[in-house]
Amino acid sequence: MDAIYTAWQATIAGYMGVPFVQQVATPLACAPAYGVRVAYQVDSPTPCDDFYIANCDPNAAVAALKSVTPIANQYITVLDDRLDCVATYTALGLHHAYSEVLMACDVRQRIRTAPAYDVHRATRADVQEWNALDPEEVTWLHPLNVFVQNMGHYAVFIDGQLVARGRSLRMASGDSYVSMIYTAPAYRRRGIATALMQHILNEDYDVGVQVSVLLAAQSAVALYQKVGYQALATTHVFTP
Repeated sequence: MDAIYTAWQATIAGYMGVPFVQQVATPLACAPAYGVRVAYQVDSPTPCDDFYIANCDPNAAVAALKSVTPIANQYITVLDDRLDCVATYTALGLHHAYSEVLMACDVRQRIRTAPAYDVHRATRADVQEWNALDPEEVTWLHPLNVFVQNMGHYAVFIDGQLVARGRSLRMASGDSYVSMIYTAPAYRRRGIATALMQHILNEDYDVGVQVSVLLAAQSAVALYQKVGYQALATTHVFTP
């Protein structure tokens, strides 16, 4: 449980540690849930409230959520090992959107592997072009994030096309938070995402990261296990 809790806290810290998010996010008073209002339009088309709940009484958690005046979107991420977690929160009026797997990699113990594809790290000069070429058609690069040394944005290009990308935020705690991993559908199952993750973890190691954490879709768990991550727990995302 300690490993799960540590990875959970690192995930929240990683999300909140993104430089641009730090400038626009404000905490929400809603214990026992941890909440933050993110009033920006970079990774999300509208401002949103993000809540994080770990192993607490569902009735108390939902009451806390209802105490906050909502804005356009609310997302509630729940870490709870009870088998009836989804049914319980659904019965309390929330809508289950999707589930993810909390994963962690001991960067110091993994076997370092050279990627089979060239992986590029973004500079500020790349922001506009990489956003325009993004395979998911989202604006995922912000100049402020690219400017800081402890946050790397990475991409694989094939024939001039950006076919896979992701980012890693390295924190003073010795953890890194990996997010925004995506591969264009036409380029999947070629080892491109594996190469991307190998490069990210190699750079993590080079700067002294000890543990890398991420939230993975169930379909991507095998990919992350291949490069050294272990599945720790299932999280569930709800909306009102």
